[in-house]
Amino acid sequence: MDQVFDYTTTAQIDARLYRDILAQEDKTEKICIVIFFILIFIFRGWVGYWLKFGFAIPNKYDTTPINTTLDPVQTNYTPEEREEKKFIYTSLINGHKITLIPQAHYKLSGLTVAYNYSFIFINDFFDSAALYDLGSAWGKLGEKNFYDKYFKSYSAKTEMTGSRVLWTEFKTRHSPVTRDYAISHWAHSHLVPANRNIMAALLKIKKWDKVEIEGELIDMTYKTEQGRLKKYYTSLSRTDTGFSGGRGNGACETIYVTKVKIGNLIYQ
Repeated sequence: MDQVFDYTTTAQIDARLYRDILAQEDKTEKICIVIFFILIFIFRGWVGYWLKFGFAIPNKYDTTPINTTLDPVQTNYTPEEREEKKFIYTSLINGHKITLIPQAHYKLSGLTVAYNYSFIFINDFFDSAALYDLGSAWGKLGEKNFYDKYFKSYSAKTEMTGSRVLWTEFKTRHSPVTRDYAISHWAHSHLVPANRNIMAALLKIKKWDKVEIEGELIDMTYKTEQGRLKKYYTSLSRTDTGFSGGRGNGACETIYVTKVKIGNLIYQ
């Protein structure tokens, strides 16, 4: 029996299939566009953050090795100098105005043992300014092989309370340094970047990098929308613990950073 083909019907079927394919592709494209904009909306803070701080431009090149065996260098200011150096700082994140009162010039050359930064959970004026936490070690603790053999550290921020802590543990009971020596030769510094380039440079720091930080140890004051004055005080000693007579809000140094050296590159 001969077969009869309806070429008109076949062409119509092909055309319909083609239209269906185009419609499906158009629908898929629209869904992808919607998903893209949803992701942009959800992660807009992250995207904006890295667009702003994703690129650091070195200002100088210096071949002098960073010496992590030395103690931090601190030059305290007189009350008159503190008052003279006081200035208004504008947050790089949200534009909040915060008064910074320099207490001492400070230079720290250390081995990076931990770091932490948060751009989503900005709780108050302190978070608006101190965008980066750096865990450093120096002296006998200033070499990777030694530190990694006897200690482990990580930096953390509690989002509910805003507290920032450097957790450090001895890996062995037979450390060649005493606990008092170790405590006085590591630090958890809260860093206030002087500008966008310095913040971008801080984000380049990796664990075990030798880093030189220079700037001012600062107290901070901020007036809330309700008119209440809030204050935060930096530590001025490497031996306080935050619980035994230290003048700071804890044992951490708060540093207004004007210069960062990572390897041979200097950022200002």
